[in-house]
Amino acid sequence: MGIPGAALVSLSPSTVIAGGPTFTLTINGSGFVSGGSITGLGAYNYVSSTQVTVQVGAGAITSPGSISIVATIPTPRANPSNALSLVISPFTSSACILFGSYDFFFTGFDANGPVTIAGQFGVDTGGNVSGEEDFKDMSGTHAAQPITGGTCVNSATAGEGTLNLTTALATSHYSFAAQAKPVPGTRGQMAEAGDANGISGSGRFNFSPPGGFLSGDYVMAVVGADSSGGRMGLIGRFTDTDPCSNCAGTLASGVGDSNDNGSLTASAQISGSTAVADLYSRSLTNLTLGGQTLQFAFYVVSSQLAFAIEVDSGNPSPLLTGFVTSQTNAGGYANNYLNAPVVFTTWGASAGAPAASDTAIGLASGFNSSAGTLNLQVDSVSGGVASLNQMVAGTYQIESTGRATMSYTAAGKTHDLVLYLDTQNDGYILDTSGDVSFGFFGAQSGAPFSNASLNQSYAGGTWFTPTTASPNFAGVVTLNGGNISGDATGTYNVDPASGRGTATISLPVFGSDDVVFYVVAPNNFMVMGSDAVNGDTIGFLHQ
Repeated sequence: MGIPGAALVSLSPSTVIAGGPTFTLTINGSGFVSGGSITGLGAYNYVSSTQVTVQVGAGAITSPGSISIVATIPTPRANPSNALSLVISPFTSSACILFGSYDFFFTGFDANGPVTIAGQFGVDTGGNVSGEEDFKDMSGTHAAQPITGGTCVNSATAGEGTLNLTTALATSHYSFAAQAKPVPGTRGQMAEAGDANGISGSGRFNFSPPGGFLSGDYVMAVVGADSSGGRMGLIGRFTDTDPCSNCAGTLASGVGDSNDNGSLTASAQISGSTAVADLYSRSLTNLTLGGQTLQFAFYVVSSQLAFAIEVDSGNPSPLLTGFVTSQTNAGGYANNYLNAPVVFTTWGASAGAPAASDTAIGLASGFNSSAGTLNLQVDSVSGGVASLNQMVAGTYQIESTGRATMSYTAAGKTHDLVLYLDTQNDGYILDTSGDVSFGFFGAQSGAPFSNASLNQSYAGGTWFTPTTASPNFAGVVTLNGGNISGDATGTYNVDPASGRGTATISLPVFGSDDVVFYVVAPNNFMVMGSDAVNGDTIGFLHQ
């Protein structure tokens, strides 16, 4: 007979709820030694001869039932332990509208300059929060930091609440607004303003089912700052060859563009590699664009979406965060892939102290694929000058990779843009000017419009706020027949043909009391402050 193995006595917790987030399981007993493992869960963390801990991923507790917990310790004590059952109970209710695992990203500022954060937070039925995040500011990178505690609490307004996340660095206090559709509490916006940790900013969160991995064709779009605090953006496309959730992959057939405070890298090769994601969906990715190598953490929401953050701790390295989205029909793009009205938004910042915002929102239509021409209806606020409801012409050219160029002149300024399409009439934008404007575009549907088209409640807020003077907001507003109520009140009016709307609201949550918006579809719209201010921003509101 071999030397007796460990003896298990109890588990903490002994019961968890199906669909809950990744958690730490404490196993009490006797005979533990370092170097052992738990069957099906991997290596344990040795605390003492009477206690070990192990991480249990969200993927192990998706359905009601039980998990048999068995410990095996190194030879010569090779005998497996007795088994204890970890019970997985059905979900019935939770204290917070958020429950399960959520990937998120955040951009903002502290007293020293730009801040980027991305990670995964988990919320249990009691509203307790755990998880992992990457934090980067001008002083350095704090990679894969455990979220050691926190709370998620609903507010009196449906879909709103507060989210507190604690790491070894600090506690962050976010307000959030969760969309009602497709399912309440699965995605939304988050904001932090005037916090004790000195950080203000905003971002996005999305429910993250376990087991997602990237494989196939993708477009990447990230924005932030270079190592000196100057504005920087990067967009491009690549093919991820990752064959399975537990496999590493490579980035191939890639092309990308970057704008580092007006210094351009155009149509450069992208290559790299991706690592297996950890239990918090974090996949470490090395990406080379031309001659620059960057290290990202991809928080994989699904095979169609990941949130990216640059995490290289070397100096100098930029602060970048944003999206990775799946690309359809890679290699088959042409000018006819822009063939319907699209709503677009861009926001950037001029150099200087303090920096001034440069925002634009509008509708592109009338695409002529043969001539490469289009028409634009544009509203912009640049350097404190508002230029509203401009009608201009432009040109465009789309390459087979989905990379495109577009040019137009409005308010006396020529905009030379690089676009990457991820599907027809949808993608990302990077301006080649020193303002480094960055944004999105998507197909418009639902015309003709009216004030009644928007008779619904919308959750949303700001994101990618370009300057320290730009506001940060997450909340819920209700539109009804020309009137606005909720976290901001006021009146609005929508043009039937273009979906362009104007409103006056009670709080300058998008930079000013007067705003302009464009309806993407009756369930969502983009909004921008329209007064002559230096701290403008753009927001997204969705059912």
